[in-house]
Amino acid sequence: MTPSAKYTAKDIQILEGLEAVRRRPSMYIGDTGPRGLHHLVYEVVDNSIDEAMAGVCTTIEVSLQTDGSVSVVDDGRGIPTDIHPQTGRPASEVVLTKLHAGGKFDKKAYQVSGGLHGVGVSVVNALSDWLEVTIWRDGMTHRQRFERGIPVTDLEVGEPTERRGTRIHFLPDATIFTEMGFSWEVLSGRIRELAFLNPGLCITLRDEAEPKEKIFKYDGGITLFVEYLNRGKTTLFAPPLTVKGEKDGVIVEVALQYNDSYLERIFAFANLIHTVEGGTHVSGFRTALTRAANEMARRQKLLKEKDENLGGDDLKEGLTAVISVKLPEPQFEGQTKTKLGNGEIKGIVDSIVYEGLMELLDDRNDVLKPLVENAVKARQAREAARKARDLVRRKSALSGLDLPGKLADCSSKNPSECEIYIVEGDSAGGCFSGDTKLRLASGKALSFMELAEDWQKGISHFGYATNEAGDVRIVPLVEPRRTRKDAPLVEVELDNGQKIRCTPDHLFRLRDGSYREAKDLIEGTSLMPLRTRFTERGENPGPGYEMVWMNEEQRWVHTHHLADRHNLVDAVATAAIANGLREDHEILLEAASNYNHKVVSIRFLEEREDVYDLTVEYYHNFALEAGVFVHNSAKQGRDRHFQAILPLRGKILNVEKARIDRIFSNQEIKTIIQALGAGVGEEFDANKLRYHHCVIMTDADVDGAHIRTLLLTLFYRYMPQLIENGHLYVAQPPLYRVAEGKNVQYCYTEKELKAIQDRIGDKKKVSIQRYKGLGEMNPEQLWETTMDPARRIMKRVEVEDAVSADELFSILMGDSVAPRREFIEAHAKEVRNLDV
Repeated sequence: MTPSAKYTAKDIQILEGLEAVRRRPSMYIGDTGPRGLHHLVYEVVDNSIDEAMAGVCTTIEVSLQTDGSVSVVDDGRGIPTDIHPQTGRPASEVVLTKLHAGGKFDKKAYQVSGGLHGVGVSVVNALSDWLEVTIWRDGMTHRQRFERGIPVTDLEVGEPTERRGTRIHFLPDATIFTEMGFSWEVLSGRIRELAFLNPGLCITLRDEAEPKEKIFKYDGGITLFVEYLNRGKTTLFAPPLTVKGEKDGVIVEVALQYNDSYLERIFAFANLIHTVEGGTHVSGFRTALTRAANEMARRQKLLKEKDENLGGDDLKEGLTAVISVKLPEPQFEGQTKTKLGNGEIKGIVDSIVYEGLMELLDDRNDVLKPLVENAVKARQAREAARKARDLVRRKSALSGLDLPGKLADCSSKNPSECEIYIVEGDSAGGCFSGDTKLRLASGKALSFMELAEDWQKGISHFGYATNEAGDVRIVPLVEPRRTRKDAPLVEVELDNGQKIRCTPDHLFRLRDGSYREAKDLIEGTSLMPLRTRFTERGENPGPGYEMVWMNEEQRWVHTHHLADRHNLVDAVATAAIANGLREDHEILLEAASNYNHKVVSIRFLEEREDVYDLTVEYYHNFALEAGVFVHNSAKQGRDRHFQAILPLRGKILNVEKARIDRIFSNQEIKTIIQALGAGVGEEFDANKLRYHHCVIMTDADVDGAHIRTLLLTLFYRYMPQLIENGHLYVAQPPLYRVAEGKNVQYCYTEKELKAIQDRIGDKKKVSIQRYKGLGEMNPEQLWETTMDPARRIMKRVEVEDAVSADELFSILMGDSVAPRREFIEAHAKEVRNLDV
């Protein structure tokens, strides 16, 4: 009987009270990870902020307790405690146990509020192990306790008091949230933001476990907010321009200032809610700024009659602005409240800001000239950047095959399953001079250039690879291609007289199965050998059959037997071949006569050449005609069906310090834009994104961290939709490999390593390897630790606090040294892995 056959009215469930919240918490707080956990605190604090906006609250205290609980105390009016006429229960209990219960709907108690949906504090109650509310109101103290949203006591009237306000004390439910523990930095960012937006309000954040305390109070409001955002930067004028006004019940505040950077930073708020996606208030501000700047520039002859008006885009470079509107009936797009949709707000903001700016620009002689000069330079740079973007766009539009040459693409065309790994280093896209020859299973030897030409014609070839033990397998040689132009080279000479030219960081397989970069090879290094010979008269099945030496099995095997093995693995062999497969027990062992190839010398060459590489699935190495095996590092450990690899040549441009024309002229950045296929900046189109998992994968050293930060800066500043839509990830390769005999474990943290060391003690046969580079892992290790979806660890990049994120990128990647030094000094004790 199918499940649908018994589907009746009895199967319809009605979830009463807060049960729905506990069943589906992500519907109310976004997720049950750190973001959702911190959202609980925001909901409670926002209720106190609503009291402040109503003019009845001057102080808020947020305390992180030692047991993991949080308390929020304000000096507002206190939640009403009288009996609610519809429920017969105290109003405070109704507010804490009923969804959509509050005093913000009819605008009598609150003219302006951020808690539009009225579910906040009741959701906090539902998702807490326990919650205790204390209310000081009408000269008395009132208390009530709840457990998982259910009242376990009645509202009790306690001692008399002259105090007023509310205290919410709660412990998040560990059965709901995947991670417990609040971040001081995350909470500080949001509280600082609220303090700037509510001048005169004092908010204290306290951590009882440290213990530490910080007071946030800014009487200067958003003017100080802009100065805070621009600290450490060279501003074009000071102080910021500040405009305030009210029209039709809407309060508008705007502060703006220009600096000598190349980025625009606008932080817009509606009823204190950060509208990340902007909205009508931002549109009104842009229109007003453009109108006022052009009109005053014409009036003061800074723009001549023949000059074109400044466009809105011309005025973006170096702009820092904070926009705050407070309105009675905000219309947000969705529960997340990230875009303001009230159509009338655009005109109101435009009118107030335009009039205010005209007056300020007329009074302030220090503002208009640098503003216009900066905009004219920005226009020239933007035109150059447009040409560079058009060039990338034209290349991408020619055909689906016209992707960056160094990109090793996946075969799937379904973006939802496709992944692209952006990896560092030329080793990821090296490798050999075009005339380097490979040993083929056919007995021939062809150069990389010849293989690449055949591949373009649809002709495929088979070569040799070694498995983890070192035995030889026949493998298809996939996608031979040129990977880099004009690359530096080294020459590796072997004891058989062969000379190999490759990039310095290409990996050679050693006899013990590990890999080492060409530049690190030394005289006498023993390499994994490829030995071949032909059968002689009297040997089965006859003379002239090629055989290869199995390094682990220590015996000769016919090449056609290896071909049969390959066919069986690939499920293309017939039953006849399967039945005819035999192990030749008559072959003599010749281990003694088959020594390993050894390195004679390494020489750095002055000449540079274009270099080539190819893909070998699963084994990720191949044999050269010189008789040794090398790594195809550009595709190490990937599943070619859905995983693409984009190697970067060194460090990309720091976009925090570069004008837009330089950014779009940078080859590595153009390559990234072209590979992702979605455009950049305001032209970014998420529907054209070719991969829904964009993974940054760098080495676990200082250079790797720097490259990762440069990439994050690029994506945060010019492709923020990647982050907002959850498409950007950072790979987490292991730090250590611990081998205890045949038992191998990987450690991703120092804590994991210590736990293993404590468990195994001082055993002599334990080997611990510290990974500093991805190239130190063989392909199988990289796959099982970092790229296998079933076992890997990846961190999704999210922005919890846009202001703090912007501040951090400015400090770490900007021009000013002093803030960066202060940051390093403040966080030096938090360093976990210092690479010296």
